[in-house]
Amino acid sequence: MSSDDRIAKAASFLLHSPPGEVDDVFNDIRGIVNDDDALQAQIEPQFLVVEVPGQQSTVLLTPYNQVSESRYLDPNTGTVFTFDHLRPAGALQTHLDQYVANHYTNGSVSVFAHEGAVVSCIVSNKFSPGNFWNGSWRAVWSFNPAMAQLNGSAKVRVHYFEDGNVQLDTQSDFAGDIEAGRDVAKKVAKMIGQFEADFQQGINDGYRQLAERTFKGLRRTLPVTRNKIDWEKIANYKIGGELAHAEN
Repeated sequence: MSSDDRIAKAASFLLHSPPGEVDDVFNDIRGIVNDDDALQAQIEPQFLVVEVPGQQSTVLLTPYNQVSESRYLDPNTGTVFTFDHLRPAGALQTHLDQYVANHYTNGSVSVFAHEGAVVSCIVSNKFSPGNFWNGSWRAVWSFNPAMAQLNGSAKVRVHYFEDGNVQLDTQSDFAGDIEAGRDVAKKVAKMIGQFEADFQQGINDGYRQLAERTFKGLRRTLPVTRNKIDWEKIANYKIGGELAHAEN
């Protein structure tokens, strides 16, 4: 079978995929075609309801408002916009780019279409070996459009090694339902931000508990005599004893 035949067959599969299962079919066949651009050219509008970029409006993608290969007209606002049938994760990428820029010093995020879900990976590393510490934050979030559910996990690892060896290695899992309707990508990004904020707050609370309870339990506040030790006086005694010993 020629390359053109494979593309035509793949496009046919996509156009006849069951409702809500286009992403699943696409992920199954894209490896066979191995040419997203050629496959994009074969896909015709499927009466999808999409949000118009920069407008408070939705529009149907049909053969009747298709301006060019991937550009469509919204007659309500007069807007011509580009829509990529093969990359529905683009809106979420835009929202998460802004979120990471606002909340991470050294952060990166990538969004992928994978097995019928939109998967977002967030990584932030900060290495400072000169100050005896290194740390990383890694999170993976998976949004299933068919189930309108977000699942994810976030993990933090920190190593502090000045005059010792202390490590933090903690992870938390999350799940939540996304309200259907408009601005779904924005809602997903917002929920990711809320989950990650809760995770960070939990870590902060844990550190406070260590300082206020656990570490204090490792030693007495006062010695057995119940009196504070005057370290300066002890130092003077020691210096005086050494001087007396030297004179003898």
